[in-house]
Amino acid sequence: MMHRATIVGVVALIGVLLVGGGVRAQPPQRFDYPAARAPTTWANTDAGLPHHVVYTDGSVARVALLRLNPAGYGPSYAFGFFCTGHGAAPCADFLLGVAVVYSNSGALITSTTTGVPQVVWSANRGSPLGEGAAAELTPEGDLVLRSANGSAVWSAGTKGRSVAGVTIGSDGNLVLLDGRNATVWQSFDHPTDALLVGQSLGHGARLTANTSAADWRDGRFYLAVEDDALSAYVNATPPQRYYHLGFGETAAGAHATYTNGSLTVSARPGAPALATIQLPTVVAGTVQYMRLEHDGHLRLYEWRSGSGWAPVFDVLRLFPDGGCAYPTVCGAYGVCTDDTQCSCPDAANFRAVDFRRPNRGCVPTNPPATSCDSSSRGQRAQHRLVSLPGTGYFNDHATSMRAMERVSEEACKKACLDDCACAAAQFYYGRDAGDGFCYLQSEVFSL
Repeated sequence: MMHRATIVGVVALIGVLLVGGGVRAQPPQRFDYPAARAPTTWANTDAGLPHHVVYTDGSVARVALLRLNPAGYGPSYAFGFFCTGHGAAPCADFLLGVAVVYSNSGALITSTTTGVPQVVWSANRGSPLGEGAAAELTPEGDLVLRSANGSAVWSAGTKGRSVAGVTIGSDGNLVLLDGRNATVWQSFDHPTDALLVGQSLGHGARLTANTSAADWRDGRFYLAVEDDALSAYVNATPPQRYYHLGFGETAAGAHATYTNGSLTVSARPGAPALATIQLPTVVAGTVQYMRLEHDGHLRLYEWRSGSGWAPVFDVLRLFPDGGCAYPTVCGAYGVCTDDTQCSCPDAANFRAVDFRRPNRGCVPTNPPATSCDSSSRGQRAQHRLVSLPGTGYFNDHATSMRAMERVSEEACKKACLDDCACAAAQFYYGRDAGDGFCYLQSEVFSL
């Protein structure tokens, strides 16, 4: 009996040891490098940043900080120097920014064909830099970008604010922290052309599209949260609005937050939604972001395993839905039909910019004066308006250069011809010939 009891005791002891061993197990080792302390300098050279990758399309990633996906591999966020979108080697124009790259569990950047870096924030989009540029987290606590000759191109403006280090979060937010890990500065507060899940577009901030796919400078399209609406504009004098999501009330300081499954506008954090746009949800193990692009579309992109990045949703729903509602779909003066076919208004008064590419737009055979100085007044007197019956224009009436009510068509035409800044007039008939609505435009985009 004693012998049997001893055996049971030994078995019980083994069981306790196994359970105890499970409690003491160490988490798997991570190989990413998401943080750095001040002072630190990163040079834009292969030697300065040994973790660099050249992609099959010629793009280059030189990574200073890397935060692996919570799964331990897959699309992950990196901070460093990135050159993308040029399609030819050697890649020479670099942005300092945050990008989504594809990494394996050893924190090596892979997928060099389908995983081209997706830059979602940059410090110097209007001034790309070449070899030898450097980013420095200075002893005084500022993050500074310098060109190869040492001149400052950009800074976070945090000198003297007790910054102790920098980190890239699992949400893609680049954060400067003080010695108590409190946020001093973060990239989420300074959006460029993209938003990440969890990021907000604050009141007074803008998403501004690139000029083109290969030109990162600020383009003409921008998205902004106003007191009474989420609005998208093409920049002109004044800006012309092509998207308007009203709130039904005025909310000073309203902001839009991109969450998993929605873009929600509220007056303040935690307040009821003023407006909501439903979006596809983000599945586990992938990354999603939205970008305002040079054609005015706000597109949602998602990483698809095996195929790479793909647009999955067009966030701004316009009418008509076929694409003709966007300001530059057919270029200046181009007429867009329901199937997005482009043509000039008429052959007698307009000619195509490029006959082989009708979406490049048209130019008047007798262009109007583009200034209001004294030398243009004589030319203005010789101009006439060409009528285009049944042709619509995207601009919100509230953002026209000038609006008039209860006027005749002739009065509308005269108002435009008498105004040196007017390039076109829209007229809508009212109940009778003298009771119409007139809207003057300073610039003509697609019709």
